[in-house]
Amino acid sequence: FFFCKMPKKEEKDYSALLESDVPKLREEAQKGNLSGALEGLFLLEKQTRQGGDFTTCAKIAREIVRVCYRAENWSQLNDTLVTLSKRRGQSKTVIQEAVQEAMSFLDSIDEIPVAIELIKILRGITEGKIFVELELAELTKKLAEIYEKTEKIKEAAKVLQEVQVETLSKMETKGKINYILEQVRLCLRSNDYIRAQILSRKINQKIITQEEFQEEKLKYHKLMIEFYGSQENYAEIARAYQSIFNTPVVQENEEEWSKNLKLLCIYSVLSPHSLEQSDMINRTNSLKKLDELPLYKQLLKHFLTKELMSWPAIEAQYSQELSSFPQFSGEAKEKLFETLQLRIVEHNIRVISEYYSRIRTQRLCELLGLDEAKVEERLSDLVVKGSIYARIDRPAGIINFRKPSSPVDTLNDWKGNVSELLNLIEKTCHLVQRENMVYQHAKVRGGK
Repeated sequence: FFFCKMPKKEEKDYSALLESDVPKLREEAQKGNLSGALEGLFLLEKQTRQGGDFTTCAKIAREIVRVCYRAENWSQLNDTLVTLSKRRGQSKTVIQEAVQEAMSFLDSIDEIPVAIELIKILRGITEGKIFVELELAELTKKLAEIYEKTEKIKEAAKVLQEVQVETLSKMETKGKINYILEQVRLCLRSNDYIRAQILSRKINQKIITQEEFQEEKLKYHKLMIEFYGSQENYAEIARAYQSIFNTPVVQENEEEWSKNLKLLCIYSVLSPHSLEQSDMINRTNSLKKLDELPLYKQLLKHFLTKELMSWPAIEAQYSQELSSFPQFSGEAKEKLFETLQLRIVEHNIRVISEYYSRIRTQRLCELLGLDEAKVEERLSDLVVKGSIYARIDRPAGIINFRKPSSPVDTLNDWKGNVSELLNLIEKTCHLVQRENMVYQHAKVRGGK
């Protein structure tokens, strides 16, 4: 079989039409004859499309969209856009140019229902077409903004979630991150915390630590603070403030690093006691910039020192300072102060468990400044979490902090002690024998 190449369709240059025919049709539309002008423009569009001059065709398509917009005939504009996109053999460039031209008018349309309808038409045209994926993402974002302005937060969040921005090949990394952050923000506003967490995991932590993504990093962690605040996860909030504090752009601004370092100290001590929390407090305490904030350095020192703290004294010292933060105002204030008091009580119980093997319940109540029911509740919580070991003898009113050893442990300890004793005896015998040999040797030499 012999295959012959089909001859290429000869492309013609219709650019002259832009200067000869288009101005006349534009003037005709301005006089009120919109249908006549559109008819003439569509004939030019067909001529250029069939002639293969898609550059001129795209410019004519833009003019068609502009003519409808100037006439404020919104239904005609919507129909025209759909017609242009469905023309036989239509070029991708022409569709993209028409869509971009229509998008440029969205900000100047005051009537919200008209803008929403136009966006829906444009989204229908761009949906499923890779060459206009960026336009689809931008249109969806504009629609979400309109819904948000009209207080339709759930609709805005739902619409924006439809865009799988991580699959858009033409969008830059920074654009993708900002788009995902906007999705997370709207989910948080609509109280959809599960979706907000799922979306936040799409952001690569290693990328936002790079220098060119500092603003995105700050936005991300501020949103995460809002999310973890709803979950009362103070440890994660502290980590977020730690990341913000370590950002170079924050380090350069004294007011910013000072505020974030203070919040880091506060949420570090509000976090439940753990190895990670202890490590965070120690790391924060070793920061040189903390020396400029003596009040907060003293707060960390209280929790690092194995000494009892007095809640009334801490409250009197820090109440006014903490109330200056928005987080410690309104309804959340009482909850956060209760949590701080709880952490102080837990710290005191851990300190007492290290100094006492047994203590009377009445004495423990005096040391903690709580009634018996509260002491038992706090003590039980720490035992359940595994922070300490304790057993309460209610009839005797005694609390035992020492864990009784099993027979196997006792035997192992005895074995270890016996082994250590035998090693000491053997070493002593060896030293005695050595000294004896040295003495005998010196005696023999002295006799000679």
